[in-house]
Amino acid sequence: MLRKIFISVAVALAVWPIATLAQQATGPRLESPGEISVWSTVLTQKQEYCRRQARAQKLGYWKRRRFVRDCVKHEMSGR
Repeated sequence: MLRKIFISVAVALAVWPIATLAQQATGPRLESPGEISVWSTVLTQKQEYCRRQARAQKLGYWKRRRFVRDCVKHEMSGR
């Protein structure tokens, strides 16, 4: 009985942060295909800009991925 309670609590604690993050808005609500296309183009351009910066710094694979992710977040927050 105690084992079942422990497992259910452990599962709930593991799922809770995922559910919370899934509910957060990740960007603006886009209503038309044109807006989606523009947003996609802007995101692609920012990713390429950040990739070029990472290449210029000659970062390793994992550091480069982390740098690009953080750079894009920073660039998109200024939009």
